[in-house]
Amino acid sequence: MQRSGWWSAASLLVACVLVAGLGMLTACARSQPAGGTKEPPSGQVQVVDLEVLTQEAATGDGGNAWGGHQCRIVRTRDGVFTAYTVPGMDDFHREWRLVWRKDGEWRVVAQGMAGKDPVNLLAGPDGMLYVIGWPSGGGTLWLGKPEGNGLEMRQEFIRGVVGGDWPYASAGIDENGNLCVLSSAGEKPGYFFWACRPPEGGQWLMQQTTLAHRHCYTYVFPSGRSLSLVSTRDVRWQVLGYRQPPDAFGYVFNAFHYWRTDDIAEPLQEVAFVEESPTERFPDVQCNAQNDAYVDTKGHMHILYTLKGERTNGAWQVRHIIFSQEGETLYDEQLPPEAGQFCRIFQDSRERFYILGSAGVLYPAGDDGITLGQPIELDLGGHQVEYSGFGLAVPRTGTPLSDVMDVVFPTDNGKAWVYFRLVLR
Repeated sequence: MQRSGWWSAASLLVACVLVAGLGMLTACARSQPAGGTKEPPSGQVQVVDLEVLTQEAATGDGGNAWGGHQCRIVRTRDGVFTAYTVPGMDDFHREWRLVWRKDGEWRVVAQGMAGKDPVNLLAGPDGMLYVIGWPSGGGTLWLGKPEGNGLEMRQEFIRGVVGGDWPYASAGIDENGNLCVLSSAGEKPGYFFWACRPPEGGQWLMQQTTLAHRHCYTYVFPSGRSLSLVSTRDVRWQVLGYRQPPDAFGYVFNAFHYWRTDDIAEPLQEVAFVEESPTERFPDVQCNAQNDAYVDTKGHMHILYTLKGERTNGAWQVRHIIFSQEGETLYDEQLPPEAGQFCRIFQDSRERFYILGSAGVLYPAGDDGITLGQPIELDLGGHQVEYSGFGLAVPRTGTPLSDVMDVVFPTDNGKAWVYFRLVLR
């Protein structure tokens, strides 16, 4: 089975095969200031504490930069934590590192075997940290709570999720600590295998969902007994009866779904479906929700997606669509091209929205997420934001809304993992 994904640059033709970087594993993360380290003047949004956490992250197929849907950074009462992967003996035996920013320095406080892909990092309301990886093709959870300057994590195997080296693993947690892990398999049909764990621990509740086609890069949003998912269809062109355009990647990403269930013991229900079908004039299409998905404080689902085809006259667009919980389309418009290829959306403590663009700009987006203000240029120290874009400490990671946003992103062909903090107010 081959990895499928989507890439960068003007064409966005996906190979998801990054140039492999070589390097020795480090015993500790060395943070390297790179500009933007001064506190901003009162009322001014600015980058603070821009630091390179490692220059030896895993590269290649499924390397540290791959995906975009994973939860990668959290802030708890103990500080900021992020997880990245480094090379192992081969691409199927990479290792994860959990680093903690304490007293202005980053330290590796836990590590383990990751499998092929990046791990997910979540935080519970009590400060418990959760790392989800797939070592030896099996879903695994590590959990532990910082004590003093240390952290000890115990390990659990996750029953009910798919085995193998290509799980397309996703995870999410709610404000009360309800945690869900999802994996994907098949092609036609496709399958979701997911397991949810209550905040007090104990038995996992396992579910399997059969889909018409495989969906991947899934955003997972638990909320008590309910669960919402956003995922992109990911199959070969011929599976859908399409003719593969010349020079196109072997997998087509031209549709995404929004599903929801009010009870994780019950089947998923389709809330919304968006598709861009190929035409004779525009055979090379994309409709990919890999950019971002976000549930706001009113329960609306925001999806940032890339679109190419008949509707865009063949041009690439990054768009923002909003659905109600009932599936009503509340908004669907193009984001400014100046924002860049990879965009994220989030809210602050007053529930005001922001769009963070990979071109190094931040758009205030008002109380509705669509009223864009003047873009604020950010000093990222000359680093280019690469595939798969930013990782944010947002509610689906277990991080409450705040007037500080903690961010990580890959650069230097995926070898470097960079952190910065946005002080919004």
